[in-house]
Amino acid sequence: MSSAAPDSQPGAVGYRGEAPVYENMIAIDRESPESIQKQIRRQIAIGIVNRQYPLHRPLPSIRQLSTELKVSVTTVALAYDGLKQDGFVESRNRSGFFINPDVLTDPGHALTPDATAELAAPRDRIDYRAFFRDRSFDLQHVAKPADCLVRYRYPFVCGLIDPSLFPIQSWRECVRDSVNVVEVRNWAADYSNTDDQMLIEQLIQRVLSKRGIVAHPDEVLVTVGGQQALYLAIRLLLSPGEIIGVEDPGYPDAINMASMERVRVRRLPVDRDGLVLSDALNDCKCLFVTPTHQFPTTVTMPLDRKLELLEITKRNGQFVIEDDYESDISFDLTPPQALKGLDGWGNVIYIGTLSKSLMPGLRIGYLVADREFIREARALRHHLIRHPPVNNQRSVALFLQRGYFDRFVANLTKIYRQRCAAMHDALEFHFPGASAKPEYGGAIIWLRLPEESDADILRDLVEADGVFFETGGFTFSDEKNNRNHIRLGYSVIGESLISEGIEKIAKAVPQAHSG
Repeated sequence: MSSAAPDSQPGAVGYRGEAPVYENMIAIDRESPESIQKQIRRQIAIGIVNRQYPLHRPLPSIRQLSTELKVSVTTVALAYDGLKQDGFVESRNRSGFFINPDVLTDPGHALTPDATAELAAPRDRIDYRAFFRDRSFDLQHVAKPADCLVRYRYPFVCGLIDPSLFPIQSWRECVRDSVNVVEVRNWAADYSNTDDQMLIEQLIQRVLSKRGIVAHPDEVLVTVGGQQALYLAIRLLLSPGEIIGVEDPGYPDAINMASMERVRVRRLPVDRDGLVLSDALNDCKCLFVTPTHQFPTTVTMPLDRKLELLEITKRNGQFVIEDDYESDISFDLTPPQALKGLDGWGNVIYIGTLSKSLMPGLRIGYLVADREFIREARALRHHLIRHPPVNNQRSVALFLQRGYFDRFVANLTKIYRQRCAAMHDALEFHFPGASAKPEYGGAIIWLRLPEESDADILRDLVEADGVFFETGGFTFSDEKNNRNHIRLGYSVIGESLISEGIEKIAKAVPQAHSG
């Protein structure tokens, strides 16, 4: 193991005579709960598999790296020992540590400049853009910039959770306990025909019961988010050419999924009480509705209309897909009962998700329906993804079981209520009567701008000031005449910034006219 000085060892940090190879590749965060030894070990391993280090040159010596990083020699030695045990590096007598070629999938075939240029040169290739022109899945949909929480000072983003509010210590405890020896053995099993039973029990006891839903474990299926649950329901209930009724304005991805399955879509108007019940419903094989928290207007369907809807669909022999997104964030201590909780015939297929109240990245959703429907949904899920990750299921189950979820949601609800009030006050000041407080709760306010306003132009105008929001025009069947709507989320923006952000939007409105 060489201990040569930094200016005499080729390939090391600070090597004189050529650009330093390792400069800025290892960053130490002394505030991180991860040990410094593990930080060094992890970052070197990532650099190796990403081919950031020369294969046939020694890595920095232990002494040199400890000097450069201002850490102890022992810390670096332990990091290298760990890398050696994991097979990332190998030691050579009196020469130091080198990358183990076996860890690279194709160590001897790095592209030369000539080969790279040849691959980049134009050639007679398949035109995939033309191939997918009439059959593309790249449809207009709701999406947020992945870096929106960093890029924007005023992120009026919908559907995300403020990471600063998340109880990381409680979550870390549950993740740690989900990877003990016994639990890891469970990961070796095939969960295609089952789900984590603790998670199913906790969903029934702690989540569905609050929505007035009584379910047997055989009537619940875990999915990869609410999106997959929705796709499974549409795919199972409708055949090409049949009609699904979707609210107008309504959820674009429900329309996209129906279109992908060649299902006809009928747009159904909504009013201040949600879906309007009319003869237009009668020809639909299935209805997709958001009765508790209508997407995107946030209005709540009253009990008498829910009961009437159930009676109509029972009489017509129709299915109802109920999307109960944001159901956990209720400002009322006794939230209205879900449509599924009133369903005595079994035609309501209930979709729930923890993405709006836990973390979107965990992708935990669920279907609740008759056990025979769930049997078919499980079979279809098998052919698509087999099953959701078992480790995520168990971590969430423990989080629910230990009461951390209930405490977290209670805290979120308190903070969201305050932010909602602050946003409503700011909107009433700048746009009197153009919005309404959500009746149920959630984390979004629907705003109608002056008729001549174009929300797309407005979004571009305020982006330079660090403001982000979602436009609402494409949720309507007639987008052209409804371009003056926007969705404002308050889940990730600090209360102190809300008024200032709304003011920036208001000042830009006079310039946001189309044509």
